[in-house]
Amino acid sequence: MAEFGLLGGDGAFKANLMNLRHRRQEIIASNIANVDTPGYKARRLEFEDVLRDSMPVGDELPMARTARPHMPMGLHFPMEGDLQEVETPIPKGDQNSVDLEQEMARQSANQLLYNYAAQSMNGQINQLRMVIQGSSGQ
Repeated sequence: MAEFGLLGGDGAFKANLMNLRHRRQEIIASNIANVDTPGYKARRLEFEDVLRDSMPVGDELPMARTARPHMPMGLHFPMEGDLQEVETPIPKGDQNSVDLEQEMARQSANQLLYNYAAQSMNGQINQLRMVIQGSSGQ
């Protein structure tokens, strides 16, 4: 797992997840900023299916590489999401497809999930720091 740095595949996964959530937050903010722009099509960044498909299934163990020439592992980072336009306009008459209430709810949920990923990454970094410093954490 040397190609993923000190935090390994878990750290790479969390960093990629945080990047995707940050990108989603920017897209939601853009949608909110254009709520009154006639003809604006709201955009969505979907990435959960791609991340889910990259994870080991059930009791399947990830393959370990002991040398670079060996077969690559199944995880590939960074993963991209699928950016889509929302085609169904809400009934305002201006062909704008931004639903402010939905966007605000998506923004809140995305922020909570980003914070969770950041806390998880922070915990992993703190564990690594304790190992490096040789402390037991108690």
